[in-house]
Amino acid sequence: MPARSDVGTGIRVAPDERLARELGTRHIGTAILAVPTGGYVWARRPGPARDAPLPSPDTRRAAAVRAASAGAPVGLALATADPGQAGVLRYPAPGTRSAAAVVRDPAPRSQASVRDAVRGLGVTLRKLHTAPVAEEAPGLPPAPARLLRWLGAGAGPGAAPRLHAAARSRLGERRLRLIADWSAGAAHGPGPRVLLHGGPSLGALVLPSGPARAVLLTGEELTGGSWEFDIAWQLAEFAEMAAGHRWGVCGAADHVALARALLDGYGRQPSPAAVRRAVVLRSLTHAHDFAAYVTWHAQLLTYLDLVAEAMEAAEAPDAPAGWDAARVCAPHGR
Repeated sequence: MPARSDVGTGIRVAPDERLARELGTRHIGTAILAVPTGGYVWARRPGPARDAPLPSPDTRRAAAVRAASAGAPVGLALATADPGQAGVLRYPAPGTRSAAAVVRDPAPRSQASVRDAVRGLGVTLRKLHTAPVAEEAPGLPPAPARLLRWLGAGAGPGAAPRLHAAARSRLGERRLRLIADWSAGAAHGPGPRVLLHGGPSLGALVLPSGPARAVLLTGEELTGGSWEFDIAWQLAEFAEMAAGHRWGVCGAADHVALARALLDGYGRQPSPAAVRRAVVLRSLTHAHDFAAYVTWHAQLLTYLDLVAEAMEAAEAPDAPAGWDAARVCAPHGR
């Protein structure tokens, strides 16, 4: 789908700060600010179509995030409330570009920087998942929760109702019910309940402009559940990139190398079923968010075909023993 345009966010810039960039949708707006102490702040606020404030972590979760971030190769940039602007969260960051903005740059240095950040992200998520906190009951991360509401109501802002009608036609009622079930149980899975980031993505992974570590914006989506969710959700982004390139809705990227880097860093693989279901949920959430908070585009119908292809894989029997999660991202026939 086409890139999202820069928008005015309404976030005020302090006299000693400089606005480097604004971007966002009607769901969330982001202003990237250069601050006088050096580095940057990514300030975020709800967009006009969002019906809830951006949550910030409680004291216990914030402490766990800080502990996991200490000494990790990728920092967890914790959200804090802006004392001068209600509803605005501020994240300290080392640069103005996310990994999502760099991942399709073919320059070897750019590719290496993204791979290194993704490998470090795997290490950092493993630290977060072993942080010394009481066992977290399975929650529902915001993206699957948003998808579940839309699937149930068929309504929403912008072109969300139009996309729902198209999804019923292209995917069918049975598959939509199955996707709703997967959404409701997205953070369920094996192992003890842990603190989850709740929505890792290349767009939230900020690369450094100088000699600093990358950071992952953290706080709005924190929840509890199985460790598999965070890793499967990030692998699903790589799989979606691969499928989107094959279907002609996004450019090329070395998705296999990124998947392997994440798994190398984390040191453990989620189940094939968890990844395949995450591909479905993440891809359909992406389509929903574009329709609801950006605009209608004809490529959304192609995206529903991409989701249908992902459903076929998700409903297939489990892969044989020795399965490598990076193979989810490998091209296959349409």
